[in-house]
Parts: sequence; C-alpha cells; structure tokens
Amino acid sequence: MDNASAPATNGGSLGVYAVVATYTPTLSDEIDIQLGDQVELVVEYDDGWCQGINLTRGSAKGVFPRHCIEQYPGQQAPQTVSDHPPQVELSSLKRVSSMYMAYN
Repeated sequence: MDNASAPATNGGSLGVYAVVATYTPTLSDEIDIQLGDQVELVVEYDDGWCQGINLTRGSAKGVFPRHCIEQYPGQQAPQTVSDHPPQVELSSLKRVSSMYMAYN
C-alpha cells in the first residue's frame, strides 16, 4: 500500500541547502536535520518531502520535509521541466507514506 508520490525534480544533485527548521525522524527512511546543517538535495517529491544527504552529520541519506530547508542566497533554483526528461523507472522513485502503511 504505497502512496504514489512522484518526484517533482530528480536527476543528480539539486544543490546544497541550509536547514532552517529542525526535523526529528519518525520512520526508518527519514533523517535528522538540525538548524544550521547543510543538506545536498537529491530528489524533491510532489508531496512536500525531499530526499537528501546531511553533509553536516556524517553524510546520512534520507527524506525530510521540504519546508525545513532553504536555498542559499544567489543559488539558482533547480529546473523542474525539461524538453528531454531523464528516463527513470518511476516505481523506484515512489515514497511510502506512513499514513498508508498496514500495521499488523
């Protein structure tokens, strides 16, 4: 039972962002980010979540809410539309939401 959250942007690094709000993980695929950390954005999902690497805390990789990060001033926003989007298996980019997980 997964929530089919397609990525809004994907394809390599989307830049390094500053953490502006702390997030404490609640699921195993999430990462801890603290105010002032630097994260490299890898995937931005259309449901308000991102996948990235916390460069400040041992290069932990996982997901976190998009509202917790901001671009550094002067950094260009990633392009979300392309004439030739990368060929990616969409099923591998779906994120499972805890709201739809079956608990036995």
